[in-house]
Amino acid sequence: MRFLVESGAAGRPAWWLIDGEGLVIAWSGTTFASLAVADHAAHRFRVEPEGREYRVQERGVDSWRWSAWDAAGERVAVSADWFATKAAAVDAARRMGDRAGAAIGP
Repeated sequence: MRFLVESGAAGRPAWWLIDGEGLVIAWSGTTFASLAVADHAAHRFRVEPEGREYRVQERGVDSWRWSAWDAAGERVAVSADWFATKAAAVDAARRMGDRAGAAIGP
């Protein structure tokens, strides 16, 4: 797993977490003023899991995603995919919490 920090389609920097198969599994959930700020946000997500809370959100029938919130109550990441069940979203969030710190990147 690795972090990618670059400007997206709208030209605004963000970060993405890519799995070993090249699939995006999470992203910053927001864009940043510069690549340096996006890089710093990705680094903090990787190395500062203390106090992080994962929440799941429903978007209609059979559509759930997780989001990560820091101890200050700011959203710091969202899942790249929507899941068919709440349980699948919760499981994906748990796995994210277990694996993000070992990712290569900022």
